[in-house]
Amino acid sequence: MTEKLPYGTNMPAGDSATEATAVPSETIALITGGARGIGRHLSEAFAKAGYDVIVTATSAEKAEAAADEIAEATGGAVTGVGLRTDDVTAVKQLRDSVAELEKSTGKRLQVLINNAGRIESTEGPLWDADPESLKSVVDANVTGVALMINVFAPVLMAGAEAAGRPSRIIDLNSGSGAQGTPAYAVYSASKASLFRLADSVVHFGHDKGLRIFEMAPGVVETAMTKSMPVHDFREGDDWTSPEQVTGLALALASGTLDAFTGRYVRAGKDSEESLLAEAADGLSDPTRRLVLGC
Repeated sequence: MTEKLPYGTNMPAGDSATEATAVPSETIALITGGARGIGRHLSEAFAKAGYDVIVTATSAEKAEAAADEIAEATGGAVTGVGLRTDDVTAVKQLRDSVAELEKSTGKRLQVLINNAGRIESTEGPLWDADPESLKSVVDANVTGVALMINVFAPVLMAGAEAAGRPSRIIDLNSGSGAQGTPAYAVYSASKASLFRLADSVVHFGHDKGLRIFEMAPGVVETAMTKSMPVHDFREGDDWTSPEQVTGLALALASGTLDAFTGRYVRAGKDSEESLLAEAADGLSDPTRRLVLGC
């Protein structure tokens, strides 16, 4: 590589279109951790919208059972695959399985949702946490996402070239990544790291048809969030609804919000309509990104 490498990423200015370009009936959507929690809601929504969905879970049995249930509930085409996203061999094997599915269906992988993740097992000072728990958070939330992008970005870019329309990655980020949650320091750091991964995707992948979004789901009532003391106060409207999350994710996958590639959006506060209105006024480079002055 001979170019002089600058710090920071100049954001693309050409994604001003607000029309949907995705064709769900011709598209495979891969959703990691899609068997339960937020991932399950996303898997059901994308299957119902007409995408061929691949659901992963750490257990093949759980992934396959979830896929069968989702297919029965939605009438969609759903495949379940066991996967640890931080296992290089497993991720490459999944790539091979996706290639076979593309060949058999004539459809292309053009949506990747990096949903699988973990949080510390305890809440409080970093030095009171279980070291193995901290390592597992980094393995899932940083290494796992980096490996999924490393292995699948070429597949997504090939799909974009073949289809003549962009492919899209949606990272499940968090307000903890954008603003920090001291009681969950490593989780916060892991989610902040996704902004830096997104910068690289924008820098090297935008002209090759790749778009990426950092989507915080808000706080959806799941087994994970219910186990966190920090959320004990929540009830009713304090939770983000699954419909707010899936609606925003489907909009990002559709292409109407491509102006927000490389940027942060938050379900429950942002909607397709509000983001379209914001984009119409123009987005500066720092808007909705982690950018520190010096």
